[in-house]
Amino acid sequence: MYYQYSWCTFMIHSHALIYDIIFYSRKIMRSISFHCWIRSMDRIYITRRHNGNWIINLCVILCNLTIIISKSYNPNNDTAVRTTELHLPKNWPPDWNSGEIPFAFNFYSIGVRRLKSLVKKGHNYIEKRSCLKFKEYDPRKASKKANFTFLHYNFSGVLESCCLLYFTKPYGRRMVLITPTCAMPAEVAHASLHGMGLLHEHHEPFREAEVRGIFFFKTCGREKVELFDSKI
Repeated sequence: MYYQYSWCTFMIHSHALIYDIIFYSRKIMRSISFHCWIRSMDRIYITRRHNGNWIINLCVILCNLTIIISKSYNPNNDTAVRTTELHLPKNWPPDWNSGEIPFAFNFYSIGVRRLKSLVKKGHNYIEKRSCLKFKEYDPRKASKKANFTFLHYNFSGVLESCCLLYFTKPYGRRMVLITPTCAMPAEVAHASLHGMGLLHEHHEPFREAEVRGIFFFKTCGREKVELFDSKI
């Protein structure tokens, strides 16, 4: 915040300095016969004189806007602190803090029936071992919601890995690719965890502490914790 106010002060002082340069340059140039320069300086001077401190006011507005935006994305705000304390991924959406994960299907994918069946089994696998719940949304309505983050399941018949992070923005649609190489419930659950923001080293499993952080950041039945610990 200190740097932002310093930037605001710099902008205001810079404007005052520029105005003084223009004012005195106008006097100097008047003694020289550069009429075009004088006319242009006159326009700036008259505009500033008639409109008052509009540039300074604009700077103040921009400064306040910068502070508001930085506060929204400040890593020290309550949401970010809560996410860190709960050991959730950095790109975990605040809307998911209820434990409900929204998702939708790409109905233009091939094999939609198979896709829905595989995803359902993968979700059941997670829900039995965690406090999470999955809620399906209409993909058209979900994509129109402002700042709404949801898992978007797609099916590909190509034999390619689904163990990848297929999204770049922390909000909005997060694509989860399901392929014939990840048809088991645990594999679909693995792909879904990637969609939730978890990462791991190549050919390595997820860190247990990170998975536990997502699965049990809120309290639920003890039997789910025991099932998770049993590694079944």
